Amino acid sequence: MTPARASASMNRGYRAMMLPASIAVGIFAIAPLAGMFALSLTNYNLIRGWSGEIGIANFLRLLDDHRFIASVYIMAALSGFGVLAQVVLGTAVAVGLDKIVSRWKAARGIFVIPFAVPHVAVALIWLSLFTPTLSPINAFFDMFGITVPAMLTTQSGAIAAIVIADTWATYPFVMLIVLAALQGISPDLDEAAALDGASRVKTFFLITLPLLYPTLLMVALFRFIETLKHFPLIFVMTNGGPGRATQATNYYAYVQTFQNSNVGYGASIAVVLFVFAAIVSFYIARFNARYSNA
Repeated sequence: MTPARASASMNRGYRAMMLPASIAVGIFAIAPLAGMFALSLTNYNLIRGWSGEIGIANFLRLLDDHRFIASVYIMAALSGFGVLAQVVLGTAVAVGLDKIVSRWKAARGIFVIPFAVPHVAVALIWLSLFTPTLSPINAFFDMFGITVPAMLTTQSGAIAAIVIADTWATYPFVMLIVLAALQGISPDLDEAAALDGASRVKTFFLITLPLLYPTLLMVALFRFIETLKHFPLIFVMTNGGPGRATQATNYYAYVQTFQNSNVGYGASIAVVLFVFAAIVSFYIARFNARYSNA
């Protein structure tokens, strides 16, 4: 067999192997996205049904929708504080485990346990902890006559409660990625810094942390995309309240679609959220690639 025929045969084999995955992506990813885009250009209503095409009117309506604009700010607060807390906590735990994980591998498994808990269960756990009549935390402070404020009754408290619950459940993901990156850094660098008289703190901030920047950027991107899916925590813990204080964009899309029956308008909100996540992901990944190649 000539090299050209061998290459053509290998290409056919690769295409054949990729066919099942391509079909799965088409059915479970591309088709739903296409359907969502198509719905966003209609005014389909669960009660009234179809009433004709309206083009981009739904997207123009978003510009004057104060509830949508408010939901974007709420989503930004949840995602921004959430990613920051997860990256900081995950990195801190990873640095603490870096020196002992080789001697006590069970430590890694213990810290990963929250990541295995379903988000609905996480929401129920933290809902009980933040409910004064159920919380063992409140009961403990009550013994000393200290009144703990009910976090879920104010906007700032409710947002903080969601961030805390999400951070507890997902910081192990950051920890595992950063821990793997730490164990890939040569110990000779730490030894050289120690011989030069650098403290452990200086060594971390001047040597270790710069080497972790690409990893931290990529893990922050992954966590940012995930924080756009706060829906289970919001639905169970606050139901969008108090008032509309925690109606993030994804929750507002649910309200418009299933509570107000405006499927077309809800789809347009989901499309905007998807496009925003795609743009941010593209630029963060591009920046990370440039940083890694610098």
